[in-house]
Order: sequence, then structure tokens, then C-alpha cells
Amino acid sequence: MFGLLPSTRAQIQALEVITANIMIADESLNIRYMNSAVKELLKEAADDLKRELSRFDFNKLIGSNIDIFHKNPKHQRNMLAGLKTQHKATISVGHRVFDLIVTPLKSGSKNSGFVVEWTDAKERLQNLDYEGQLKAVSRAQVVIEFTPTGEVVAANENFLAATRYSLSEIKGKSHRLFLEPGSAGDKEFSLLWAELQSNRPWIGDIIRYGKDGRVLSLNASYNPITDEKGKVIKVVKFATDVSDRVHAVDTIGSALSSMAQGDLAFTLEKPFATDFEALRTNLNATVRQLASTLGAVAAATDRIDTGTREISTSADDLSKRTEQQAASLEETAAALDEITVNVNNALKRTEDARNAAQIADSSATLSGQIVAEAVGAMARIEQSSSQIYNIIGVIDEIAFQTNLLALNAGVEAARAGEAGKGFAVVAQEVRELAHRSGQAAKEIKDLIRKSSEEVKSGVKLVNETGDALKTIHDNIVDVNDHMQAIANFAREQAVGLSEVNSAVNQMDQVTQQNAAMVEETNAASATLAKETQRLRELISRFMLAQQGRTAPVAEPARFAVTNTTASRRPPIVRRAATHGNTALKQDDWQEF
Repeated sequence: MFGLLPSTRAQIQALEVITANIMIADESLNIRYMNSAVKELLKEAADDLKRELSRFDFNKLIGSNIDIFHKNPKHQRNMLAGLKTQHKATISVGHRVFDLIVTPLKSGSKNSGFVVEWTDAKERLQNLDYEGQLKAVSRAQVVIEFTPTGEVVAANENFLAATRYSLSEIKGKSHRLFLEPGSAGDKEFSLLWAELQSNRPWIGDIIRYGKDGRVLSLNASYNPITDEKGKVIKVVKFATDVSDRVHAVDTIGSALSSMAQGDLAFTLEKPFATDFEALRTNLNATVRQLASTLGAVAAATDRIDTGTREISTSADDLSKRTEQQAASLEETAAALDEITVNVNNALKRTEDARNAAQIADSSATLSGQIVAEAVGAMARIEQSSSQIYNIIGVIDEIAFQTNLLALNAGVEAARAGEAGKGFAVVAQEVRELAHRSGQAAKEIKDLIRKSSEEVKSGVKLVNETGDALKTIHDNIVDVNDHMQAIANFAREQAVGLSEVNSAVNQMDQVTQQNAAMVEETNAASATLAKETQRLRELISRFMLAQQGRTAPVAEPARFAVTNTTASRRPPIVRRAATHGNTALKQDDWQEF
């Protein structure tokens, strides 16, 4: 091959059985040979290479130029043309990365070909990434490495700084050195290493002891490292120093305990680590605010208590006055009831009187009419009497004339002598009759005159009676009007008294309700006074700064253990999801 010696051909045939990925190109950079290993490598990556390199064809690689692997072949040709010694390069094709070792084949001073060793760089890059991650972990965390039985092999600077040991002081020493003294530490050591030797990792918060009893609070993971057969060959512990966090938690826990006991007269004076300083500041502000609030509540409670007592006293007085008012209103209501009854009775009597006045008015009117008729009758009688008087006068004159005629007849009869004697007797009789008629007419005339005078007097009296009856009628009308007004007033008064009575009854009911509400208010005031006293007692359980103490809460030691049972109880075992190596050998971290 390429005019090589038979011994060289034998060497090339040997390349078929080795695991290295070998490719050979001639001086023109045409591929002349690929062993089985490189074929498998390129065949497995063929699809990815084809997507990135359009001229790549796995089936036609033999005889193809290596330019198909480069996007800028000119650069590689120039480099290979002047290549005199072995050259290492890394090429990236898509997400594939390959490490190449190019060795020139010399024929005299000229290059007769090139041997290219291909390596998938994925594993190398992963190892570099792992190495970088481990270095980052080592910079940030406490790292210590043990033998499978717990002897210290190596420790990083963070571990040494945290424990204040030097590596020479702890190398080869048992892990028991860092545990709690006594039987509790012995038990923890036995349980922990039994788990680790069984390839079961352990993760959790732990307490460890450094030089001179220095206490460390760590969040740690113990990771068994196995060989290819699964045998534990070492244990690596990664841990974070959480002492600052524990110190902050313990201090705040102590402060909260003091607050739970009612002590608010404290402040946390000692600063925390930067990450936790806000907790201290906020807790101090909370305590101050709570103390201020409780102080204000206490002052308000005193004021409420004073006000409540005043309210209670006032409520008692108001209750008594309300009861008196209720009694007075009840009596007033009863009196108004009686007055209303009396007014209603007076209204009834007034109505009766008004009716009687109306009847009297009717009777007076009727009497007036009768008197008027009597006056008319009397007038007619007077007129008739006047007529009779005139007639009697006529009769008296007739009697006088008759008497005169009789006298003349007697004279004539006397003259007549015996012949006129009878006539004289008749004339005498007529004269006597005329005399008696005249006398009777005179008497009748006197009687008629007297009767006329009595009639006049009667007419006058009847007129006066009529006038009196008219006056009575007018007075009765006035009385009736007054009685009507009195009746209306009495009716309105009755209605008003009824409304007043209703209002007083409502006032009585409202007053009774007010009295009941005053009693309830009094009871509520008493209850409020009791609750205020209870609130004062509750507030008195708190010790506030103004009560005379401002001492800070006793802060725990920088690395104090808040729960001593944590280091005595068996460690909590958390099994890893996978077995196998979870860390690399310390010596391997720094080299490829």
C-alpha cells in the first residue's frame, strides 16, 4: 500500500485489530485506508456529518479527499503542506466534536502521506466539564475525601479553613475525629459508615467538630465512589457551611421564644452574616413595632377602662333616672287616661247640653210664635173692644135719646092728661129702661174701658213677653253657638288628649324599652370592664421596653448546637437514585 514495505503492510494489517481509529491519506490528501474502528466511528456519525457536510458520503470515503471534512479546505491544505511533526486538532461538525492527531509519513524530506487518529471528543469534553464543575464545587463547598473505612485522604482549603486543621493534622486520621465525643459519636460513626460501605450515600444537615472543639453546622452529602466492579474505593463528602444560617435561626428562635414568653424588651445587637442580616433587622423592627403597638394597646386599654367605668356609672344613673321617668310616664299615662275619660264625658255632657239648648231654642222659637199670635189676638181683642166700646157708645146715645124721647113722651103724656096717662106710664117704663140701658151701657162702657186698658196692659205684657222671649231666643242661640264651640273644642281636646295619651303610651313603651336597653348597656359595660381587665392582664404578661428593661436577648454561641439530639440520633439515610461513581478521585481533578 502506497509502495510501502511488506513490514509496513504488516503493521497496517495490525491496525485492523486495534481499537484506535486510524485513517491514512496520501500526499495529495486522498483517503487510502481506514481501519475498522474509524469506520464504525464515522458510520455511526454519518447522518450528522451529512447534514453539515454536503459532499460527505460514507460509502465513498476511500479514494475521497479529506477536503470533504472541511468547510475551508484551503486552510487545512496550507497547514498540512508545511507539517513536519505530529499535530493535534479539534474539529466540530454540527453537534459532533472530534479530536484529531495528524502524523506526517516521511519519505526523505517529503511527506508521502498522513496518518490521522480520530477520537470522539464527547467524553473528553464531558470530563473537562465535570472537572470544571468539581473545581467550582471545591471553590464553593467544603470537600473531604475518605478511604472506604473512613480515614482522611485529602481535604480542600475550605474544609481546612472551616475546621482550622492543617492537612497534615488530619490526613490518615479517622472520620471519628470530627464527630461528637462519647458513645453518641461512636454510634453515629458506625451507622454512617455501614451505610457508605454498602454504597448508599447520605445527605442531610449535620453537626461536626473542628479543632479545639469548634462547632460546625453543615449541609453535607457523603458520596461512595465505586470502581468498574461496583466496589467502594473511596468516599467524598461535599458540604456547605451553614453555621451563619444556623446561628441566625438559633438567635431568631431564642428571640421568638422570648416573645412567646411575653418579653418584648430586647433587641438583637450582634450582626448576622450578610445574607441573614435582613432577618435580624426585620425582627428588631417587628419587636419594636409590636412593643409600640402593645404599649399603645395598653394605654388605650387604660383609657377604655376609665371610659368603661364612667359609662357604667352613667349607665347606672341613667338606668335609675329612666326607671323614675318610666314610673312618672306610667302615672302620667294613667292620669291622661282619666282626663281623657273626663273630657269624653264632658264632651258627652256638652253634646247633651247643646241638644237641650237646641230644644230650648226650638221651644223659645215656638213660644215666640205663640206670643206673636197672642199679641195678634190681643190686638184683635183690643180692636174688637174698641168696636164694642163704640157700639156701647151708640147704645148709650140711643139710651140717652130714648130717655130724652121718653121724657118728652112723658111731658107730652102729661099734657095729654088722662089720655096720655097710660102712655106716660109706658114712657116712664121706657125712660126707666132707657135709664137702665144707659146705666148698663155706662157700666159696660166702663168695663170695656177697663178691659181695653187691661187688654192694652196685656198687649204690653205680651209684647214685653215677646221681647223677653226674643231675648231668650237670642241668648239661647248664643248659648247654642257657645255650646257648639265648646263641643267642638271639647271634641278637639278629646282628640288631642287621645293623641297625647297615645304619644305618652308610646313614650312609656319607648321609655320601658330604653330602660331595658340601659340595663343591657349597663350589663355590656360591666362585661366590657371585665374584658378590659382581662386585656390588661394579658398585656401585663408582655415585658415592654418602657417597663424598665432593654437588655438584648441572649444570643447563642456562633456555632452552638440548638438540638443536641441531632448529633446523637442515627443519620437519616437517603439512597441515591443511581449507583456508581458520584465523584472523581482527588488526584484526577487537576489533570486530563
